[in-house]
Amino acid sequence: MSQVTQRTEKSIITAMVSLLQKKPFEKITVGDICDEALINHSTFYRYFSDKYDLLHAVFSYLLDDLLNNTSNAKTIVYQIADFMEKNSSFIHHISPQYQTKANLYPEFRSILQDIVKSKSKDPASQKDPLIKMITESDSPELMISFIVGGLIGLVEYLEDNDFNVSRDKFIEFTANFFAKWSN
Repeated sequence: MSQVTQRTEKSIITAMVSLLQKKPFEKITVGDICDEALINHSTFYRYFSDKYDLLHAVFSYLLDDLLNNTSNAKTIVYQIADFMEKNSSFIHHISPQYQTKANLYPEFRSILQDIVKSKSKDPASQKDPLIKMITESDSPELMISFIVGGLIGLVEYLEDNDFNVSRDKFIEFTANFFAKWSN
């Protein structure tokens, strides 16, 4: 892929991320995306078949960003809390309460599963209580699904409460829960 192609694709993706910081997914049109990315419709359709296709690329972009910026995160819980704090408007605008045609949480769940799976294979993460739960489980895939389901539930709770739970309280609750569970 040429640098121009990469730059254009990234421009379209970041335009969608920017728009999702401002309004719900369903209210975003391809025209809005083109205006934000400073491209025309034909350029958009050269890269993506529709805004749902673009949304998949956005999730992949955010996942890569999250996985590449793990050096400051002590544990997965911190990493997820940082992600949610940085992207609370985005999460708010993909939440089911703003969608009549699409529930975008399964995509978000997939991102979290990818994060947990990659961390569970990382030797540097083996002291993380959450990773310890997975590696010591008789059924690691089932444990990952359980953990991610719980984290999605917490995100939904935060969404229902307009993200009025502090990052520190989220980290404390989640870390304590997983630490107790793993003992």
